[in-house]
Amino acid sequence: MADKLDWLNKHLVVVRYTSLKEVAEKENYQIRPDLAELFVGVEGTETMVFKFADLGRYKCAAELMAYIAHRRAAVWWLYRCVVSLMEELLLNPAGERDIADIGADVGKPPEVPEFAKVEIPKASEEDIAAMKAEIKKAEAEYQKMRALADPEMLKLVEDGLEVAFQEFKKVHGIHPTDLRKQIAAQLKQDPYPIDPNSPIFQEAAKLKAQLAAVQKETVETIKSVLPPKVPAHQKKLSDDALAAVYRWVAAPTQENAQRCLDAGNQCPGQPGGLLSLTAFWSFGNLMPTGDQVIPTPPSLAANGLSQTLLLCALAPGGVRKVKERYAEYFRLGLDVLTGTDNWEASLAEGRMPHEALPDPDWTKASDKRAADWQAEAGIGDLGEEEKAETIARMIAQAKKIPGSGGPQAQGDGNRAAYKRWKPE
Repeated sequence: MADKLDWLNKHLVVVRYTSLKEVAEKENYQIRPDLAELFVGVEGTETMVFKFADLGRYKCAAELMAYIAHRRAAVWWLYRCVVSLMEELLLNPAGERDIADIGADVGKPPEVPEFAKVEIPKASEEDIAAMKAEIKKAEAEYQKMRALADPEMLKLVEDGLEVAFQEFKKVHGIHPTDLRKQIAAQLKQDPYPIDPNSPIFQEAAKLKAQLAAVQKETVETIKSVLPPKVPAHQKKLSDDALAAVYRWVAAPTQENAQRCLDAGNQCPGQPGGLLSLTAFWSFGNLMPTGDQVIPTPPSLAANGLSQTLLLCALAPGGVRKVKERYAEYFRLGLDVLTGTDNWEASLAEGRMPHEALPDPDWTKASDKRAADWQAEAGIGDLGEEEKAETIARMIAQAKKIPGSGGPQAQGDGNRAAYKRWKPE
């Protein structure tokens, strides 16, 4: 995407604010100090969005778009982002991490990454051969010098040296030759041997046992009060929230806003649940069923949109890295805000896009990161544009998997689910 810059001929039309001053005053949009220099000389919001995109700062661009977009269109955009995440999970479903695994590695030696490992230098065969040659040369010189010496004088010196060595042995209890051999053997040993029976190791073992017992008890306590999440149930809550969001987009009435509030409160920690609450905030009235109108505070809906983007970007599993997700969400937002993507086509088809997806294969769920998945798929080293196109093809293929929730069973407009949300 960054190579094409295909947004240069597009203009944002589905927006509420066209100037940075206006969005700052009415929506309390805050300019981060580290980005202040980028805003110098820029007055229009569209110009700033595309400037962020040109620099590859898709997160900043998407967050600004969340502040300036018309609320109904913005909620539809984020709905498309959540569906995009669901499509990723078809290829790499995220598994629920067992709480017992948290902290399980405490106390274990840290694993040194490959790039930080120090490779022990290998012995040079040439250096070894040169050293042996020097030793052999020295021995030859020694024998040559002995041959030149007077044999009687040499014997007299050696006998005198041996007398001195014997005197040394009487005093110190060891012959100097044996002492030299002993010192050489000691140099080959560890100068600081560690006693495995040292009290410090015994105390460390006791402490580890105590920590293991505390960890086990803590895990049992947490599991007793927090039941494990069931993927199918979590998906149902998210689907219900997304259905409420879609109904609100199709018809932003008081009743549909209230449904968004109710559904979002069931799963506020999921992207779909937070988006459902954001749709409620986007309605503009915090008391849709009452007689009194309580206006939504400035920036509340925009912050909800930004946080939904963040939840989607950081969601475990999937096949895109964080920056790649923000690039994809920016592209989706660009289609919405330029008017090329809206909800009319799905209304005509009679199906909600998220319902048209097959369910992920929970038996294949894991904690595999997107980077690992890309490496295994052989696309990790591809360029940005080629990688995005390859992932899109793989997702399109995964969406064709037959199943009760797949596209084959959708779109006839006669199902009860369709009748529940279809606007009159």
